[in-house]
Amino acid sequence: MIRDALLALGLLLSTATQLRLASKFGPGEICLAIWIILSLGAQARRRGPPLTSALSQLLIFWLVFAFAQCLGLLTGLAIEDFRDTGSFVNTTVAYVLVATLSCLIVLEPDGVWRLRRITWLFVAGGAASVSVLMAGGFRLVPIPGIDFWWFSRFLGWAANPNNFALFCSVLVLLSLHLAETAAGRSEMLAALACASPSLLAGVLTKSDSFILLMLIAGPMFLAVKLWTWSFSVGHKPSFRMTFACLMFISVPVLLASAPPFGSSIADQAQKFAAATMEQNNQAENRFKLWREAIDLGIGSGLLGLGPGPHLVNKKWKRPPPDKFEAHNTIFDLFTQGGMLAALSFVW
Repeated sequence: MIRDALLALGLLLSTATQLRLASKFGPGEICLAIWIILSLGAQARRRGPPLTSALSQLLIFWLVFAFAQCLGLLTGLAIEDFRDTGSFVNTTVAYVLVATLSCLIVLEPDGVWRLRRITWLFVAGGAASVSVLMAGGFRLVPIPGIDFWWFSRFLGWAANPNNFALFCSVLVLLSLHLAETAAGRSEMLAALACASPSLLAGVLTKSDSFILLMLIAGPMFLAVKLWTWSFSVGHKPSFRMTFACLMFISVPVLLASAPPFGSSIADQAQKFAAATMEQNNQAENRFKLWREAIDLGIGSGLLGLGPGPHLVNKKWKRPPPDKFEAHNTIFDLFTQGGMLAALSFVW
């Protein structure tokens, strides 16, 4: 139980970048390092941990990913003019940390049960901490040493509002998972209650990615649940089956009534998208970064240039060795490990 709580706390504090020392290490990284040491000691005392399906798939992924990154590093050393060494080291350490964590987690005995307990600790702790952070942001609770706002965007305990928005999105989706797989109604309500503070805090970050993710994930989650309730029930009718059937039957009616409002909805969506993309030339800057990332990946022969950022043609240009990222996971991996790293990540 102590190790599970330590892992949940480490994951919880991993986004608390305002609490890091010299922007490198913080309480989250320290908790994760202690958990890794304790877990390695526990695995050393076991006689041959089993090679489960989850572990074998993770090992295949990380071996392919590491091979792609090494191949990209050799290519980058051969053709790049200069490297951002500090960012290269940080990225490499992050990959090693995530690989070690993921493999050790699936090696734990009673893995499914322990993962669920860790998830509950993480979600409950996240809901409590986000609630306290919002109270501090609105000056209801004094919390010294933390800047809660970047202009009108909520930071939480992160140095970047988008970073905190990603943290909130993970909390919301994990809460939905716990609610979906709950054994009883009280557990389901508790999981949904844990999602509420993170959903509100994510909106306060004004992150376009968070809002888009929630708009996509919410209807997808509802559609999957309705499909499951319709086709995985017993012989006896149930409330869930009846509700799902009524929703599917009402779809043609809703579609038939949509045309009078369709043009208005489309116009509002277009205006929102245009306002979002035009703010601070966001769309233009993003497309420039993505285009440069694609050019670099193709220029490396689809092999990549190794871990770390590699973009130099950015809006706020800085002298070497500073470089920039594409702000897109697939494109960043494409510039680091080429096509192999990007495809392995998708797999």
